[in-house]
Amino acid sequence: MPKLKLGAVVYAVVAVGWFVSAVLTLRGFDAYAGADQWYLIAMGTVFLLTGVMFGIGAITRRGLVSDEGPRICRSGWIVVIALVCAAFVVYVLGDDEWGTPFPNLVAVFIPAFVKRMQEKYYEGREEAERELNPEVPDEVRPPSV
Repeated sequence: MPKLKLGAVVYAVVAVGWFVSAVLTLRGFDAYAGADQWYLIAMGTVFLLTGVMFGIGAITRRGLVSDEGPRICRSGWIVVIALVCAAFVVYVLGDDEWGTPFPNLVAVFIPAFVKRMQEKYYEGREEAERELNPEVPDEVRPPSV
């Protein structure tokens, strides 16, 4: 399957969002203001690692659920799921008033969404190509311009 284009942009935006979340968490912003230091470090680390995973997906332009490429691109979604589970464990160990990891739950669905978006994009391109270049009787297509 061809490399991601729009998907790489989605991964980059998500990665930046996770990096910002990590910084704000480590600084004790908003809901994390009353949290203990260990909780801030643990959640900030999980958010930072999630951002790194999505950054890898953007840089490699293959995503985290690719059919080909480096191992991290083929099974990176498993690492994202593990990070979401780690965030939930840290949340359970902490106090209920210290902030919530549940925006992290959305990260599980992003790689599959981007892969589906990529598949639909290329299916649409192939369909448009077939409509623009009708097949000739001997099954030979004229070259596309």
